[in-house]
Amino acid sequence: MKLAKTYEPQAYEPQIYTLWETSKAFAPTGDPARGYFSITFPPPNANGSLHVGHALTVAVEDAAIRYHRLKGEATVFLPGADHAGFETWVVYEKQLEKEGKSRFDLSRDELYTRVWDFVQSQRGNMEVQLRELGASLDWDNLTFTLDEKVVKTAYATFKKLWDDGLVYRGERIVNYCTKHQTSFADIEVIHKNEKSKLWQIAYTLVDKVGEIVVATTRPETILGDTAIAVNPNDERYKHLIGTRAWVPIVNREIPIIADDVVDASFGTGAVKVTPAHDPVDFEIGERHGLPIIEVIGFDGKITGEAPHAFKGLDALEARKRILNSLESAEQIRDTQDYTHSVGHCYKCGTIIQPLIKDQWFLRVQPLAQKAIAAIEAGKITFTPANKGKVLVNYLKNLKD
Repeated sequence: MKLAKTYEPQAYEPQIYTLWETSKAFAPTGDPARGYFSITFPPPNANGSLHVGHALTVAVEDAAIRYHRLKGEATVFLPGADHAGFETWVVYEKQLEKEGKSRFDLSRDELYTRVWDFVQSQRGNMEVQLRELGASLDWDNLTFTLDEKVVKTAYATFKKLWDDGLVYRGERIVNYCTKHQTSFADIEVIHKNEKSKLWQIAYTLVDKVGEIVVATTRPETILGDTAIAVNPNDERYKHLIGTRAWVPIVNREIPIIADDVVDASFGTGAVKVTPAHDPVDFEIGERHGLPIIEVIGFDGKITGEAPHAFKGLDALEARKRILNSLESAEQIRDTQDYTHSVGHCYKCGTIIQPLIKDQWFLRVQPLAQKAIAAIEAGKITFTPANKGKVLVNYLKNLKD
């Protein structure tokens, strides 16, 4: 008998796994009286091959599943596949680029059909790889996140949330990637410390003689300023609260307002307020009823709301021209080196633009409080135990 010099898994393991699968070895079995044990395998994105992180995860989970199955407990390991809208889109867009095309070359229906076919073709690779890893998954219950039963459940859940007053729609500042034309949750944004400048810019007063100097790292948003804010306890500016100033370049009259959110120690202690392009400014604008002027579009370029000289420019190019204009008008009072955190798209590295967009929001605290009560009552246990406190703290700080 001639033996191979090394073990050749492909010669044996596919047949072994087929035997396991055809004999329903991984179907839910066991005695409920001995206990229950289940894991829903976090569904990998159906857009390509698995990576080493999937292999590690499934190996650890499968070991736990097999252990509990051997103990005779009612055990099931549920497999899934995720359509992962954005993740899949990025992969597919790269494929389109190789064909010299973009999504704008296709009709909506054609694009949907092509992406659907792409996902279906990629799912097979992932499922074969899970089998090759030996994962003892209950394949008869494989679920895809766009299966009809899942879609129906998603719609029914959304309607219930609406009926319960837990979802609403409104304009809010979102983290927007101008390359991929999509918005991100806060936790999806990659923050990088970048060396930049802190510019101090003079705004001429309207009601008094003199000027008020504001500090900013984004002079391009001057075009959308609708107020200047100071801390109400800052003695330097108390006499200016309620008066007005001129916005440089656009010559717009704006009020000088007081708001507790302003850090008197930052820059000059006076900050420009651009509600359309900064989340903190948006909240200030809501509190004070400020107008919203959008000057950066979803393509990252200066929009029609801005003066003609800047329309159509990329935001960073507009920054250069605005600084030149301010310098010519002798309204730059100081420039300092400054390192600050800048949000980037985690896929392409594009600088995230805070932009206003209609969004659906979920009121999370009514739900979070129920979860917190269950944890604190000991209905859910954690290993290690301190992770329960970590989750409670996380839930308490969740925003809509």
